[in-house]
Amino acid sequence: MLRVANTIRDQWTRDALGLAYPDYRDLQAWNAFRQASVYLARDYLATSITDELREFFSPMGPECLVIENLPVDPDLPPVPTDGKRPAAKQAVSEAVITGLVSPFAEMLAFVNEKNGSPIHEVAPIAGFEQTQSNAGRTAFAYYSDNAFLGRRYRQQGLLLFGLCNRNTATLLLSAEQIAAAAPRWLRAELALPAFRQACPQSFGSAGLVSEPGPILWRDGVGLMHVTAASSFIEPVDEQAGDALAEFRALCARLQPLRVVVTPGTALLFKDDRVLHGRDQVAGARWLQRTYFRESLDGLRAATHSPPHAFAFDARALNAVPGHSVPEFPVPDFRE
Repeated sequence: MLRVANTIRDQWTRDALGLAYPDYRDLQAWNAFRQASVYLARDYLATSITDELREFFSPMGPECLVIENLPVDPDLPPVPTDGKRPAAKQAVSEAVITGLVSPFAEMLAFVNEKNGSPIHEVAPIAGFEQTQSNAGRTAFAYYSDNAFLGRRYRQQGLLLFGLCNRNTATLLLSAEQIAAAAPRWLRAELALPAFRQACPQSFGSAGLVSEPGPILWRDGVGLMHVTAASSFIEPVDEQAGDALAEFRALCARLQPLRVVVTPGTALLFKDDRVLHGRDQVAGARWLQRTYFRESLDGLRAATHSPPHAFAFDARALNAVPGHSVPEFPVPDFRE
């Protein structure tokens, strides 16, 4: 794990307190905040941490990265119970999140989720405690965010940032780990375009599903990928259904990497190379989340959005033909 020195953290915090969080719908204001956040991160991150971030964001980089002792707002308001950013919150954590991601990738949001905010509040919401979602308290099974969009238009990775967390662990299970434990027949079945991924509850858009695609496959440069929706996966036939059941049973048997995202900790991971889950939330928990992608130009072109847009309509993206097709061909291993 990487760790920011206390003196650097305190100086970074002091300067970040001078920033005001903008109305992110104002692209000019958001870009000004983003640029100021990048300057702060550049000034305060050690060269060694910047190098690790650059490596992480590279196409062949590691699957996950943890940075500890980052700045946190000195005067946090109570944990929100409505899923919204408190109006009185300072902008320290948002400046840190934006400064970590923006030099290397573009932050991505969807207008159908969290009102298109580039940074999400992840905390239990009253009335949703039993749901399999970021608003719930129940243990969250392994999944990929927004799997119904396919790899062309969904995020390539996530950053989770801790504000308040009483020992609830985030669980990471890598595609390589799953593939190494899976028998050959299962790897072959999961690599077929035989699974439809459904839209998560957080989007509130029932009926959105992907085109048939694979769950576990190796791309043309040798990287293993995995995609599995949290809400519902529909196999195209009985054979695919058997493979899906065995895949879920296999994941349940494997030992994940467990990371408690404590205050001031950033967990970054490639969402197409690991599945993530969550322990049961027993106490207070407030994380922030952002999605990122190397470039949003393809999403802007598909939705006819302006050059600096970062929030897109998932329903429109879901309607684009071929949106779920993997970037590299998936061979048919069935005999």
